[in-house]
Amino acid sequence: MKKKLFLLLLLLTIHCPINTTLAEQTESIPFLISSEQKQIDGSIFLTKIYEVAEDFDPSKLIENGYKKEGYLFAYHKTDKKVNENKQTKQLSESIAIETATDNKQGILNRLPQTIDYSKEDFTGVLSLDNNSIDTKPAAYKTQNTTVSTVKEYTELMAADNSYIPQTAEKEGQTLQLTNVNWAVMGTGLAGDTLVPTEYKATATYSKTISNKVPSSYVTTAIYTGTVSKPEPTTITYTLTYVGTPIKENSTIMEKAEKQAEEEFKKQNEQEIETKEIKEIKQNDTVFIKMLFGALLGILFSSGMVLLFHKKSQRGVKICNLQEEEYICIGYQKMGKEDFVIDLNPLYELIQSSCFYFVTDKYTAKQLYGKTISITLHDETKEQMIMPNSVSEYGQPYCFMLEIGGKEHEK
Repeated sequence: MKKKLFLLLLLLTIHCPINTTLAEQTESIPFLISSEQKQIDGSIFLTKIYEVAEDFDPSKLIENGYKKEGYLFAYHKTDKKVNENKQTKQLSESIAIETATDNKQGILNRLPQTIDYSKEDFTGVLSLDNNSIDTKPAAYKTQNTTVSTVKEYTELMAADNSYIPQTAEKEGQTLQLTNVNWAVMGTGLAGDTLVPTEYKATATYSKTISNKVPSSYVTTAIYTGTVSKPEPTTITYTLTYVGTPIKENSTIMEKAEKQAEEEFKKQNEQEIETKEIKEIKQNDTVFIKMLFGALLGILFSSGMVLLFHKKSQRGVKICNLQEEEYICIGYQKMGKEDFVIDLNPLYELIQSSCFYFVTDKYTAKQLYGKTISITLHDETKEQMIMPNSVSEYGQPYCFMLEIGGKEHEK
């Protein structure tokens, strides 16, 4: 009976750190991109591709001694690829210049064909959009111009300005007489004196007009292009494993597993017996024994409640990323034949496409070496369950998965 009570206490201590450090475990879990098994030149190879942070230790990804589809896989090599990640976006930038003329060619000569962009960590080169060039007057000045015309009048009998019209019309303007030049066109005798008998007048008409004309212009132009900013560098590791038929290794593996299991069981029994002896020596008075008995009763009741609670939660614990924290949104049983996690019943609780799954050690043990399917709407993804650096054999199994595309909208 005492052994069972201590086992219940041990379960309690195991349960607590899993819940309190769930967020920390999630941050350290590498993202598995793909897992593929194929045959090359008669040999079976398994490749697993992970994307991790730049400072992640790749040795933590290595897994050895697991079985799949009749083969035992052993680590072979790791290939590394550095991903220079960046965020890009299309944008437009407007600039303005001042010119003394609206001559398009002159303006084009002053506008650079490209400009450098550097704002909010985004950098890039933008190119001039010729169709966006717009020139408008910026300031005006007064300009005086003179409109004039010359008219000739002939067969005039005298050089008298009264014979000449005082105004003339040109380009819609009424011009005033400003000058007259006379020329003698004919003469005659008046007694013994030769006198002019016919004149020609050349009259000049003019008018000064004041106009406001642009003295300077402002040209706006739009530059467009793609800019980018760097994001944290990630590393893609491709791990390759070589498989051998389990028949050749089954005896060795069975002996090793059996020996490890016996040593673990023996070690636990020794620890429990040592604790029991110490407690018996310390509780040598009747009062302490009664108190200790009451305490054991409370622990037994708590342990039984915890045991039934743990049994009710056996299966898969489903967590969803909500406001930068993984929140448990439900549990799902996992049968021996039905290896499917259906997220659709939890649709109303889902707020993002990032999920974290935790299977208890009993469920994980029956799933090791098998592939389970995770479904949401019409999308299905697969996950192979096997011990790794995060979840060791015989312990709760944790894995992270992204499914569902767009963020859930209620």
